[in-house]
Amino acid sequence: MTLLNTHIPTTFRAWREPQTTRLPGVQRVGIADWLYRSETYGTQMAYRRELIREHRAQVFQARDEAEAACAELAEIIATENADGLDGQEDHPLVRAGLSVQEDFCILQKQEDQHVLTAGLVCFPASWNLVQKFGRPIADIHAPVPEFSPVSAIVERMLSAVRVEQPLGRANFLIYTNPELFQPLREGEEKPLPPGAPRYLRVERQTFRRLPKTLAVVFTIHTFVMSASRLSSVDFDDLAQLRPELVS
Repeated sequence: MTLLNTHIPTTFRAWREPQTTRLPGVQRVGIADWLYRSETYGTQMAYRRELIREHRAQVFQARDEAEAACAELAEIIATENADGLDGQEDHPLVRAGLSVQEDFCILQKQEDQHVLTAGLVCFPASWNLVQKFGRPIADIHAPVPEFSPVSAIVERMLSAVRVEQPLGRANFLIYTNPELFQPLREGEEKPLPPGAPRYLRVERQTFRRLPKTLAVVFTIHTFVMSASRLSSVDFDDLAQLRPELVS
């Protein structure tokens, strides 16, 4: 097995439809489809364990006020994940992240903003959990040119997420480095040297409100695939939206 995916599921190819291309591009997600297992499950899970062991402070952060939400999430994973809950005596959020391919961020509303109060993020796409931790959504998105203008919309969406109806979206990014763990800090730019091989990085993201604590769980399932595997139609569609694909 490899860390590279051989395909991107059709339902996560957000570049194909105008409604999912526009930000924030969310759609309804069934609770039964909240978690996803790809063909890279074995190698991704082994790498997650390695990162948690060797870079724990970079991939895991949690405030005291998030403890109940983390415990509630772990209970849900234990019930809904086919293999139950892993991690034995570790922190509940770490146990959740050792059990499935998704990364997890706990968002809790404080006054009129949702704040990142806990996170287990093994595969950050050019952002740094330590730097973003404890900050509201608007501040987290401020350095991102695409998302900064729609931060208010995202905040309203988070407030509207219902327990019985998770929401989901997918993004699509172009990289020349297929590494999953890329915790860049604000101001650092990912390299895109001309002529280097291109990789498509897709994040399938969901938003689910926990029924007891009412925190919102933001999940990220990461796919990385060589751009050479794209069909000609997908390649052409992506090149229009991400010109760096052919730079």
